[in-house]
Amino acid sequence: MKKLNVTPLKEDIYLLDELGGTNCYLIVGSKRALLIDCGTGFADIYGTIRDITGLPISVIATHGHVDHIGGAGAFPEIYIHKDDTAFINRIQFSRPMRMIFTNASLAAKQQGARVSDVKRAKYKTKFISIDDNFTLDLGNKEISVHHTPGHSKGSIAVIDESDRFIFSGDNVCDALWMHLPGSTSLESWLPGAQWLYDMSLNYSIYWGHRKAKLESDYILQVISWAKEIMANTKKNSLIAKIKQYPDREDGIIYRTSHVFGK
Repeated sequence: MKKLNVTPLKEDIYLLDELGGTNCYLIVGSKRALLIDCGTGFADIYGTIRDITGLPISVIATHGHVDHIGGAGAFPEIYIHKDDTAFINRIQFSRPMRMIFTNASLAAKQQGARVSDVKRAKYKTKFISIDDNFTLDLGNKEISVHHTPGHSKGSIAVIDESDRFIFSGDNVCDALWMHLPGSTSLESWLPGAQWLYDMSLNYSIYWGHRKAKLESDYILQVISWAKEIMANTKKNSLIAKIKQYPDREDGIIYRTSHVFGK
């Protein structure tokens, strides 16, 4: 399997780009390393980490979608928020599923990924439920989380207080997907997005795909779009329609039945 592309963000903090797919992140402490998301699983994320550090590895998922936990089979256990555990399906980690994603990813194939290289999972991974009280000691760094329901009910932001970094998954981004099964209403999403904007004034924010760094101005832009949708909507529709607002590539994709909380 091809290894992931590695970009240092700061001393002991690395962006692991899954060959144009998911952005995963590695924080290396003095006693333990933390992997944030493990990608879809069509690249050798464990080997990539071992090129960087030989320390024990903990893994945490920002949310339970296949492109963020599909590589779970490389690790014995993964922390995930309790509100996303219901959506975990072992099919997501299967070799056939990872082969399908490899075949479907033009960017990965352009970087040398081959379907025939995708290996069987090493572990039947144990998923450990966490909540907002979760912390992890890496030795010289303590990691905490903040629950940000929206893109999924169990979406979290992972906070590295000592380095002033936050890894926010897909909860605020360009082309925000709020129409998937398990997504919350826009109204329920809004507090977490506002929290992320407030934090972005003093922290570096990195998310799960494409251009990794999220700027404060863009977070505020996505928030303003959600507020405009709510202002222009009288009530949730009984029959769900999927809409995009504004009508541009990076607009919010949402269900008309899930604008307001119930």
